[in-house]
Amino acid sequence: MKILNVYFKNINSLEGENRIDFDKAPIVDAGVFAITGPNGSGKTSILDAITLALYGETFRFPKPAENVMTNNTAGCFAQVEFVIDGEKYRSSWQVKRANAQADGELMPVEMRLTRVNDEEHILASESHKVLAQNTELTGMDFRRFTRSIMLAQGDFAAFLKALDVERLDILERIINKDIYADYKLDAEAATEQAQKKLVELQTRLADIALMNDEQLQVAELDLADQKLSFSELKQEKTNLLQLQASLQNLQELEQRIAQLEKDHANEQQQIASAKADLATIAKSQDVLSFGDVLHKVAEKKAAVEQLGEESRKKQVSLQKIQEQLSQADVDESYFASLPRQDTQVQQQALDALQGQLTQTVADRQSEVALKETLEAQLPEKQQTLATVEAWLTEHKKDHFLVENMPELGRLRTLRQRSQDMQKAMKRFNKTHQNASAASTKNQASMRALEKEIEGSKKALAALNEELEFIADGHSLDEMMALRVEQKQRVADFIELLSLAKVHKRFVNKALSKRFADLDAAQLNDQLQAKNDQIESAQIIHGILEKAVYREELTLRLAADRAKLEDKVPCPLCGSEEHPYVRKFPVINDSKAALAEQARLVRSLQAEKKKINQQLIAYNKVINGNTEHTERINRVRAEWLTLCARLNAVSDELEINSFRVMKRRIKAEKQELKEINVLIKRFQSKKKEIAKQEVFSIKKQAALDKLKTKQQMLDESGQGRPHEMVILETELAENMQEESALTKLVSSQLQEVDEKLPKLGKENALYDVLSKRRQDYQGYSMRQNSLAAEIKQITEKVSLCQKNIQHYDEKLQALDAQINEQQLAQLYFSVQDQQAELAKLKTANNKLLAELNAQSDELALQLQNSPYESLEQVQVLLDLSERQGEIQSLFDRLQQNLVKYPAEFEALDKQQSAERAHIPATETLESTVIQLRDKAVKMEIIAQEIATLEKQLGEQQQLKQNNAQLLQAIEQQEIALKQAQGELDRMNAEPENIFRRRVQAGVTAKLLSSANSFLDKIGGRYHVSSTTSDAGLALEIIDTKQQGIRRAVSSLSGGETFVVSLAMALGLSEAANNGRAIDSLFIDEGFGNLDAKTLYTVVTTLKSLKAQGKTVGIISHIDGIRQQIPTQAEMIRQENGVYKVVVHGAVVETTELVGNVA
Repeated sequence: MKILNVYFKNINSLEGENRIDFDKAPIVDAGVFAITGPNGSGKTSILDAITLALYGETFRFPKPAENVMTNNTAGCFAQVEFVIDGEKYRSSWQVKRANAQADGELMPVEMRLTRVNDEEHILASESHKVLAQNTELTGMDFRRFTRSIMLAQGDFAAFLKALDVERLDILERIINKDIYADYKLDAEAATEQAQKKLVELQTRLADIALMNDEQLQVAELDLADQKLSFSELKQEKTNLLQLQASLQNLQELEQRIAQLEKDHANEQQQIASAKADLATIAKSQDVLSFGDVLHKVAEKKAAVEQLGEESRKKQVSLQKIQEQLSQADVDESYFASLPRQDTQVQQQALDALQGQLTQTVADRQSEVALKETLEAQLPEKQQTLATVEAWLTEHKKDHFLVENMPELGRLRTLRQRSQDMQKAMKRFNKTHQNASAASTKNQASMRALEKEIEGSKKALAALNEELEFIADGHSLDEMMALRVEQKQRVADFIELLSLAKVHKRFVNKALSKRFADLDAAQLNDQLQAKNDQIESAQIIHGILEKAVYREELTLRLAADRAKLEDKVPCPLCGSEEHPYVRKFPVINDSKAALAEQARLVRSLQAEKKKINQQLIAYNKVINGNTEHTERINRVRAEWLTLCARLNAVSDELEINSFRVMKRRIKAEKQELKEINVLIKRFQSKKKEIAKQEVFSIKKQAALDKLKTKQQMLDESGQGRPHEMVILETELAENMQEESALTKLVSSQLQEVDEKLPKLGKENALYDVLSKRRQDYQGYSMRQNSLAAEIKQITEKVSLCQKNIQHYDEKLQALDAQINEQQLAQLYFSVQDQQAELAKLKTANNKLLAELNAQSDELALQLQNSPYESLEQVQVLLDLSERQGEIQSLFDRLQQNLVKYPAEFEALDKQQSAERAHIPATETLESTVIQLRDKAVKMEIIAQEIATLEKQLGEQQQLKQNNAQLLQAIEQQEIALKQAQGELDRMNAEPENIFRRRVQAGVTAKLLSSANSFLDKIGGRYHVSSTTSDAGLALEIIDTKQQGIRRAVSSLSGGETFVVSLAMALGLSEAANNGRAIDSLFIDEGFGNLDAKTLYTVVTTLKSLKAQGKTVGIISHIDGIRQQIPTQAEMIRQENGVYKVVVHGAVVETTELVGNVA
């Protein structure tokens, strides 16, 4: 998991919006950055924002919604974007106050989780669902996450410096006592998971349905039969498809002939119609004289109608304008004296005035709204300012905390360290004083162990004698080999019975009797005879084809034969005599003979095909019977071979003697059972011997340990240990520093009316003082901002009033100008439209006179013509105009009629040829029905084949799965037994032994992980644990000094930091459930480092960048500022709050004061 950025607002002393991007420059380039600022500036608020966004909790406050929100603000939020396994997510936390008021009640907390990749997708929007999904995504709850992201380097520094007897207790305090409950839960979960997996494997094994050998054999035979039937149906379907194609061609020819007859009749009707129209045109040539006059009359009528419509529209528009002028009481003499302007120029001037009016109205409304808003805000701001000033007066002592925040955290650390050292000294003194009593007790234990060892040796000798009696001179390997041999013998007898059953099943299944009445030699003779008949029929068919060709050629040249001249050579053959000119040759009907011969050839080929199919099917059946017989013989031979190998050949044992074989199997199984009982007795006795030997070894090891302890007790009876001297020196230095700090903190607390807290109460007082300090800073900021706002609002109200008066005057002037411009436009528009109406009336009168004259002329012409009405004349004129089109159609249709006889003849020939190949009884409908029937049968058989093939394939796979599951179940039973044994051991052993075992396991993992990080950091140091009765003893292995082992106390300050940092990183890795955390923070351990050590520390932290880690150091000392140029610095503002400034990129704080503009 890698945190990309954190974005938050109004968290503790960081008012407004702040953002830190860990995946952008300069932080991503540096790898290590410092979070700097004075005490109480909000450095740890960045961590609060991260945990709030992910888990809705903080390190310090049990109810974050009530404690983290900056004073005098109406809401706060925190948002974190992070990446897990390449997927980007955004988690947010937000809380608001009612009515957006700083003194309103807290609203419920809102949380949201969103996947942010190419597009955003909301995963959860309810708090409990967001917390659950974040825990699932990160693999950590809040406690594990804080342990992973906050490196406990300072605690591990104390862990390294502590005495052996203290280390395990310190480690327990660092990690948390929940490790014991977690260890038990993990063991229970592992046992439950192993049991669940075993049940699942057993269920899967029970669900596997395997066929026996008999079922498999039946399925294979069914598959072969179905494939044979499918091939026969496929051939029959191919023949039907060929017949269907021929019938479809015949049907298509019949449809083409019917359509050709229909087209021929239609064209004959069109010729008759065209001929009648041409005759009418020829009789009515004099009607063309009416054409010009009719055209002119139609044009005049259209023009008169158009002028009338324009006059009506002008008249309506003129009436509307006159009504507007009469309502406005216009002085026409005034407008008559004005100079006449173009209409477009007048409209442009009017549009400009309208635009000015609209803009002025909008400006005035905006100014009025602004004035009302400002006037509404002013009383509220004044009242709030009075409240803030009263509060500041009441809490004026809190101003001291802004510049002089007591270092209660450091005081608590010094007090706790002194207390731990004093306890350690007491324990050490007690241990030293009780050495004599411990020695006496140790010697008594040694004597008791020696007696137990002697008794164990005697019991071991008796067990060995019992083992020799059971074995009877044989080893365990020999007995195991005998069991394996007997198991194989039982399996072979079972196989013998299985082969006998298969043999019986094959024998019971008789040979196939299909085609038993056929004879292969007779079928071959029939096939050869058919081939000879087909060859003769094909020769006759070829002769008839040549005769038909000659007859058709003779008929086709009949027209050209008349052009031949006697004694003139023929252009084709050169002969001067032409006998066919004088006498036409006799033409025979060879086509009918050819068609009959073709039907004969097809019939013979069909009979040949049928005989061939019968021969193929007969051969398949014969081959199948032969294979079946061979299979029976093969099974019997295998049975006899196996029987001989088992040395079981006897008169009573035959392949059909199932009872004898079952009796032999039972006897062999009984013998195997006896061998297993003997082996179990042998193994049980061996276990008893091994248990007794282990008992002896443990007692001997305990005795050796007691002897070593006795030697140490004897050596430690005199003198003071070196560790005690070092502890007294460190205690004195610590108490001196504590005394100086106590005096300073006491004087600071007196300034704010507080007392020096007792040990353990420092954090509570620090939280109280921090809240007082934040409250004072918030109210001071609020006072300054409110005063500035009130002054700004007052000035803006005065300015708004002046602007409103100016806009009112401007609106009155614009209204007068627009009204005058509109009336002038209407006045001149009336004059223009009256002139246009007069022109239209004159033009209309002129057109009417011309129209009347032409109408009279047309009536006179019609009276002198043979036509009854103008409609008749118009019809004849239209027909005359289409004369060319009608004549062209008539000619084209005449040409088309000539082609029809040849097309009819060609289609008739094709139809006759197609019918010659089709039996008279066959129809297209019956063929389609037969094809459908064949397709259904083939589909059914294909499904059967697919089902059988699938079953056989699945059986093969199921056999493999069955073997794999049996192996997996055996392995899982071992795993379950181990997990259950661990759980039983845990529940049975005493609490102190269980705790020490868990501590030892945690220590081993911690040291392994720490050494892994030490290899990555520099590779020089390794941490190793050694045996110690007093507790946990540690040594440092220095690889640059030939692997020499050093005491932990010999490490310098920088070396101690490197080792403790590696241990903190190891704990972080152990706490995150295997999910790497690439964003880490350190909040301690830098105050007492000298410049050289600090350089080593920073260099070590920078080396973590190569492992993809980003480390943030929270510190207020100047050395960190100098060593780490990349910083997220808390900068104090004029109003007392802070903003976050990342060197190289400033993240501005957004103030929440009201913006009136």
